[in-house]
Amino acid sequence: MYKLFRSSFFIIFGISLVIYFSSCSKKEEDVIPADLTGKLFINEIYSASGIDWIELYNDAEESIDLSNFSIYDDETDKYQIPSSTSISAKGFLVLICDNTATGLHTNFKLSSDGETITLDDDKSNRIDQVTFPPLKNNQSYGRFPDGTTYFAITASTTQGATNGDTQSPVINDVDHTPLVPGLSDDIEVTVELLALGDISSVTLFYQVDGGAFNQIDMTLSSEMFTGTIPALNTTGKINYYVTATNNKEKTTQSPFSAPDKTYEILLNDDPLPQLKINEFMASNKTCCPDMDGGMEEFDDWIEIYNAGTEAVDIGSLYFSDNKTNPFKSQIPTDNPSATTIPSGGFLLLWADGDTDQGVLHLDFKLSADGEDIGIYYFDGRAIDEYTFSAQSENTSRGLTTDGGSTWANFTDPTPGASNE
Repeated sequence: MYKLFRSSFFIIFGISLVIYFSSCSKKEEDVIPADLTGKLFINEIYSASGIDWIELYNDAEESIDLSNFSIYDDETDKYQIPSSTSISAKGFLVLICDNTATGLHTNFKLSSDGETITLDDDKSNRIDQVTFPPLKNNQSYGRFPDGTTYFAITASTTQGATNGDTQSPVINDVDHTPLVPGLSDDIEVTVELLALGDISSVTLFYQVDGGAFNQIDMTLSSEMFTGTIPALNTTGKINYYVTATNNKEKTTQSPFSAPDKTYEILLNDDPLPQLKINEFMASNKTCCPDMDGGMEEFDDWIEIYNAGTEAVDIGSLYFSDNKTNPFKSQIPTDNPSATTIPSGGFLLLWADGDTDQGVLHLDFKLSADGEDIGIYYFDGRAIDEYTFSAQSENTSRGLTTDGGSTWANFTDPTPGASNE
């Protein structure tokens, strides 16, 4: 009897040890509660432009109480879902990611470059975790169908509604060549898609001066779809957009809100104003303060000289630090008194990336390591361009004669005044 008792004791003790160590083999936060396994999902994520959001989906036949559940992109700073929040059976709940931490608005924003989102229950048990890729052009990342394991980028967001059985075609990029066409140039439009295997058609639509849209079937060449807008041989405005349709008859357009919003090309032969990049500083540490923001800031700056015989309003003109992207920063047209340069006059622009400070602030900064500076007409034609090399602190570079052609470094900068 004693031997039987002792054997039973060791068997029970051994089983207990196995159960104990098995239960300790995972961290508590990695254990998915049995009652929510395969029921509650991060279903769709949007971070492409505008307001970010995360959609949750309940695949269960009953509602789920989400009180004090948490969702986060940083484990040290979790957003807690408010008490009395629930998600109905087969229903959706959208959390707005705007960093306000009020109601169903989280205490964080999402990165369009992609990141990891985690959903925990009220006991910090892991419910779901999704790592999403970079998103752009109004794309979202979701499960197809809802609650399944297959994720894909889609160009048709479905905030608070079913994702359907398959994603819409994803247009990664639309471009045209030449970027700034002449009156007699054919314009080749190219379309890059995320996946080509299920695409049934890609179509180019274009109109001239607000007329009816013309339709061109684009052809696949070197993994890009191409179509050609014939030369106008006159001045005018071209508006265009593209659509892509897959084998499931789902269609995506680019721009996203086309045809209400389209890509635009301006063709004209206006004479270009005689504006010159006259002086600039790309490493302003203590030299020349910018006071427009209400406090002393030492920002990069660009001085423009009007070498013409008439005053020039630079409103609607573009400035850029990249010759391949002339349309980078456009000067507003609503304050001509501030943006007009008299004949023989100077105007100082702040390259600080802070356009909220006024019309004379550009949407980029200059690199002290060297880059481009360009002035461009509203149709994209170059008025003046200059490429500079590495710059020294508090030293400007400018033309030795205002509006001339010889460049030199100045240890005594003259922003907004003659270099001579």
